[in-house]
Amino acid sequence: MLRPNTRTFAFVLATALGTGAFAAGCGSDDNHTAATQADIHAAPTHLRWETYRGVPVPVADEGPTRITGPIATGYAPSPAGAALAALESSVRVSVAGDADWPQVGQQLLAAGPGRDRWAIARAQVSITEPVAPGVAPRVLGYTITSYSTTRADIDVYTRQADNSVTRNSTTVIRRGDEWLLDLPTNQDKPVVAAVDAPPGDMVVLRPPATGAGR
Repeated sequence: MLRPNTRTFAFVLATALGTGAFAAGCGSDDNHTAATQADIHAAPTHLRWETYRGVPVPVADEGPTRITGPIATGYAPSPAGAALAALESSVRVSVAGDADWPQVGQQLLAAGPGRDRWAIARAQVSITEPVAPGVAPRVLGYTITSYSTTRADIDVYTRQADNSVTRNSTTVIRRGDEWLLDLPTNQDKPVVAAVDAPPGDMVVLRPPATGAGR
């Protein structure tokens, strides 16, 4: 049985994010107009941090507004809401414990081959403990590379335990009143990549204060 150390966390995170990206679908004119008016550089408001299984996750006015056990939902239909959903859901599907991951996958991931592939890979590992202190990555911020009212592509920048910085490319889609993490299915290119530094236009999420979270 594996303890969720750096190796296990990295494996499940890479599996959750996949190794490729879906091509963007065509949106309606209304979606295009709304996306044009949306401010992709607006930071989440009243940001604070909570901890899920050892990993700090951001919470703001834009979501999540409902946290029930391992499930966090309720994100604003806005760029900041989409980004927070991508961040929070990526963490939760990566470190959810053995008893929780089926529910997490069903409620936080968009149905499709990507979710099916993740479930098969997740069933091959066992996670029973929170991420160990000193191992959990810290989210630095994000950039939104494309946005519409139904889909957003978000690059998440994270500082790892060894002080390196990675970029995780994620996609969320709007289903009803929720943003769901949409996992890719192809393996053309990795979506978790090392970078020298975050970009200058990154929306910065200030670090959590010592002892913040629950």
